[in-house]
Amino acid sequence: MTSVAEFKVRPKMDAHNHLNLGMRYASYILWAGFYIPNFPRHFNGLDDMHTVIAEYTRPRCVTEKDVQDLLSLSIQDAVADGVTILEGSIDISFIHHCGESITRFIDMVKRVHEKFKNKIDFRPELGMGKTFDNSLVRRWAPECLESKVFKSIDLYGPEVEDGIEDFKPIYILAGKLGIKKKAHVGEFSDAKSVKRFVQFFELDEVQHGIGAASDKNVMKFLRDEKIRLHVCPASNVMLGAVPSLEEHPIKILYENGIDVTINTDDLLFFNKSVSEECVDLINAGTLTEKQVFDILDKSAAG
Repeated sequence: MTSVAEFKVRPKMDAHNHLNLGMRYASYILWAGFYIPNFPRHFNGLDDMHTVIAEYTRPRCVTEKDVQDLLSLSIQDAVADGVTILEGSIDISFIHHCGESITRFIDMVKRVHEKFKNKIDFRPELGMGKTFDNSLVRRWAPECLESKVFKSIDLYGPEVEDGIEDFKPIYILAGKLGIKKKAHVGEFSDAKSVKRFVQFFELDEVQHGIGAASDKNVMKFLRDEKIRLHVCPASNVMLGAVPSLEEHPIKILYENGIDVTINTDDLLFFNKSVSEECVDLINAGTLTEKQVFDILDKSAAG
């Protein structure tokens, strides 16, 4: 049986990692100075998870140093798992923690990148929440992207089409600057939503996208367009997007020729490193060892 230790020494990517929540719970406790009750645990959907964020993790993160500490903790835990490429999302709202100075925000990200440059290929990603003040996102995002510090962008929040047109100019700019375009869709939404988001934003990659597995035509579209899906199996199970790991649609996606990767999402909440995700998928019979190795090898190539 393949062990976690074997996977730790294998090159791999984590391309779906929210860095303010990307560390082990044990690492977080030492930094935060408190425990979160009944945690980690299965959640009753995203709203339940966001309640924990609102009551515990968000109030603890107040200063620029707090943000930098959280990013560093997450990258350290990725390094410990043997991750070689980390596309880590940094939420644009953290500009508030930097005195609403975009320059300070960018300089903070640069410092974190410099700190780990000899340990991991860290590729900062600019994260944008749909529920954050859109006027601020539209004002702040261009300068962030033009700094060339961020190698990709991501949009997350409710997987609905309402309001997505507000973000279209940012994606157009990202395309002009050669910045990779991602968005969250298809975790709780359906296959048509995945296709719609890909077409509307001209996405390069999708965060989650598992809803596409229910529609062969959409899977063909993703395959033909060479759209990579960054899948987070433990997250999907613990949030109730899929009933169990054994029934996870990553198998259907892979067997239909979709380019998929295996990722952590929020290690703090879901408690599974990339290596542990891989072992769990094999032990559940969802994927074979050969299939998991194939996925890792393709993702580690960048």
